[in-house]
Amino acid sequence: MSLSALLSLLALIEAADQLALSREGSAMYYKDVSLLLESFLPLLLMLFTLLHSRWRSVRSISVFWWLLTAGAVLFPVSTFVYQLDDFFYSPDLQTERLLFLGAAGYWFYMGLMVYCVAALIHLEAAFSMTSMSERWRIKFEVIGMGGILAVMIFYYSQGLLYRSIDMNLIPVRSGAFIVASVLVGYSRIFRGNGVRLTVSRYVLYRSLSLLVVGIYLLILGLIGEGMRYLGASFSKDLAIFIAFTTGIAMLVVLFSERLRRRVKVLISKHFYASKHDYRAEWLKFTDRLSSCTTAADVRDVILTTYREAFGLKGVSLYIPAGNKQRYVHAASQSMFGEKPELKPSEALISYFRDRFRVLNPLDGEYTPDADESLFIRRTGARLLVPLVNNRNVEGIVVFGEQLVEENFIYEDFDLMKTIARHAALALLDFRLSEELAETREVAAVAKVSSFVIHDLKNLTSTLSLMLDNAKDYLDEPEFQKEMIESIENTLAKMKRLIQRLKNVPKKQQLELRQLDLDSIARRTVEEIVKARPEARIEYRGVPVSAMLDEEEIRKVILNIVLNAVEAVGDDGRIRVETGCNGDTAYVRVEDNGSGMTDEFMNNHLFRPFRTTKKKGLGIGLYQCRQIVEAHDGMIEVESEAGRGSVFTVRLPVIREAALAVR
Repeated sequence: MSLSALLSLLALIEAADQLALSREGSAMYYKDVSLLLESFLPLLLMLFTLLHSRWRSVRSISVFWWLLTAGAVLFPVSTFVYQLDDFFYSPDLQTERLLFLGAAGYWFYMGLMVYCVAALIHLEAAFSMTSMSERWRIKFEVIGMGGILAVMIFYYSQGLLYRSIDMNLIPVRSGAFIVASVLVGYSRIFRGNGVRLTVSRYVLYRSLSLLVVGIYLLILGLIGEGMRYLGASFSKDLAIFIAFTTGIAMLVVLFSERLRRRVKVLISKHFYASKHDYRAEWLKFTDRLSSCTTAADVRDVILTTYREAFGLKGVSLYIPAGNKQRYVHAASQSMFGEKPELKPSEALISYFRDRFRVLNPLDGEYTPDADESLFIRRTGARLLVPLVNNRNVEGIVVFGEQLVEENFIYEDFDLMKTIARHAALALLDFRLSEELAETREVAAVAKVSSFVIHDLKNLTSTLSLMLDNAKDYLDEPEFQKEMIESIENTLAKMKRLIQRLKNVPKKQQLELRQLDLDSIARRTVEEIVKARPEARIEYRGVPVSAMLDEEEIRKVILNIVLNAVEAVGDDGRIRVETGCNGDTAYVRVEDNGSGMTDEFMNNHLFRPFRTTKKKGLGIGLYQCRQIVEAHDGMIEVESEAGRGSVFTVRLPVIREAALAVR
């Protein structure tokens, strides 16, 4: 919003100045309009830089910037306090195209230049403090706005040097505005702008960027001096325009992440005793972890740290599921390929746990088996970094492609393992914290049940008294009517109490038998349709055998389908499907109902007492996960708010049955 207002104001200023140069009879009138519009520039510049800033909250903005923003109000006020002649005058604006500044005009335009410089400094600082993984999204916007501010500083600096404004530079300013606006528009349309700004990595790289810009300006000055010495005829306006456009092109190259990575590697290799600053990496990692509030935040920090430290295009995290015999995808950054689960062999687990080594598929130190090779091929993994704590592999980080191809050395592997130890502890801490929170929440059920049991006891006492009175008054019609009404009311209250009291099961003791998953699902859906005839449920499936506890699996299917029925309402559709995919049998329930937000799925789904429904305790899906994990299975969820959800229950299939289905 602030950026749109700022660009719109610049366009209006440009239009007013062009009209002042082209309309002979009303030149000063349009220049007066331009002055009024220019008076709002400082305020919009400050609003833009504060909103597009390095600060995470309004409270963290320093007093200096608030005072500078407040001072911007003086500019539009001054246009009403002083006359136009106090700002500038021009004997013949169309011919000479010069504005001679008065005292008010001199300080007015000097103030404008100060605000442009402040905005440029603030913009550069904000970009420097952006994380590498997000910087590419805003670099063209920063370059464009930097170009606009630079040309405005140059334009207004004439007032300081000569106490006049040279309006012959208007075409140069217009050209620079157009080029910069194209860059800003490209950034907003194709790259987005939802970037959170974080602390910069190295002051050295920032200083290096400034050194490169200084060299560029020095070369430009030498070229200009050489042309003047040789007597070459060259338009001043064209020279200025070329200087700004080539400067923008230089910034595009300078902000290339691939180039910055090459520079970092070059500096680390030739100017430092060690390749990595372990202290800086460790402090940055721990600082990021300290701000995490959920397990999802921890996973994102781990991936960001590895990605920035080793210059990766993409990286993924896999965590153990079920009995830790397989690892499932938990989070990723810019990994757009497949995300299959990993079933590591005992040899690979031993390689990770006992030797604590990073797996490089190309070094030949460890030879992956067929399943592991398939996983590496499907994900495009370059390295597999284990997160080991107390001889337990708490996760596996999968490296994707690098920004710049470089061979990892022993220092890289040492840093990988150093980060891995701390990352494993962080994952374990958050997992234990969540389990403790769930235990406390489950303990709350006992507290709730004590009140419910008390109410049930009172209701049963009422029924007992009624039964005692029935021995003496059962033949009286009036008593019979009152008794029936009382029983109906009491039963309704009991049902409501029982509905409030939900069991949160512990680890399931299963009675496993070889059963047909399709048959169980089909019968469960038929029962739901009989009870809820208004529900529109489409069913299709194929027979597939698995080792199942029929009653427990029926609870899972019943719960998920009933949730879908409640989510879709009267006009929705539900599809239930069973089948076999490789070594897993599955039940898939798809609906086009209300769906769930990403925030709810990442932080609340499958946790007790967390629900999106107005009525309900949020116990059902937690119970479903416990049952499915007891079967050594998993539940996959895909959902989008307002578009619907897809729940897929996967269970190990009997191998002979899987071959028969194929």
